[in-house]
Amino acid sequence: MDMQALQRLIQEVVSIVNTNKRVLIVHPQTTISNRQVETLKSYFQVEEWQADTPSQMFHDATVFLEVDQSFIVSSAQGLPHSPASLFLTELLLKDEPAILVPNEKMSVVFTTKEPNAYMKMLLQHMKSLQEFGCEFQLFSQLIPSIKDKENLNHYDIQADFITEEMIRSYKGQQLKLPFHTKITPLALDLIHEKGIRILRN
Repeated sequence: MDMQALQRLIQEVVSIVNTNKRVLIVHPQTTISNRQVETLKSYFQVEEWQADTPSQMFHDATVFLEVDQSFIVSSAQGLPHSPASLFLTELLLKDEPAILVPNEKMSVVFTTKEPNAYMKMLLQHMKSLQEFGCEFQLFSQLIPSIKDKENLNHYDIQADFITEEMIRSYKGQQLKLPFHTKITPLALDLIHEKGIRILRN
């Protein structure tokens, strides 16, 4: 490996360590969700999703705030009824995970110790969404949850090198990389060991 390549590798690792996580937020523009977005902006690099505008950055997490019963039930049944639920459908079709933060009423259902029959039905819809790749988080748990997540989505485009440490923290089974991205020998060994499939684009 020549000195310039090594220097680029070191710069990429340092920039990855120093950058805030990038989060795409989908929310209903309510007073509560607007406050939640402001809170998230103090911890992460936040982009608010716009139905008519493509995303401008790569994201470590996609978060849907103030998710209500209608959103959960229709999404679990594959019947999107709003631009936000249609966006969730698009993510799930591409096997991209999403974090759903239930609103106050659905948080009660989510955390109840002894659900009644109706709550059990709602919990079943939540379970279906989890099986499709969604994760439910209370807002109080959201910030530590995102901080703890290790995600290589932003390496897919920006990195010239994939290192062993990047692969060690990667949780997925498939990684999309541009043709120019090089994989270090130790990273390649770990890719084979973890059974990760590499797709080049």
